[in-house]
Amino acid sequence: RKVKRILIFSVIAIFSLIVAMVATIFAGKGRYQLYWVSVIGIFIFSYLYGFSIVQMTVILTLVPLTMVIRYSFGWIISRKH
Repeated sequence: RKVKRILIFSVIAIFSLIVAMVATIFAGKGRYQLYWVSVIGIFIFSYLYGFSIVQMTVILTLVPLTMVIRYSFGWIISRKH
């Protein structure tokens, strides 16, 4: 029973990471609102799966969050920034 619970949490964590990666790709192509999906997906992955690699998953959460803040305040004007 414990193995099934661990498997379910692992599947949710991996799925949220895949969703976050796909959202980041589409956000980079111009759909900037998807950075929020990326932040939430990486946060879920970090919470469920990141206890062994905490520092890396925290940094992964901060990258799209920084992009969200920059686009929200209009600090990024063109794609070259």
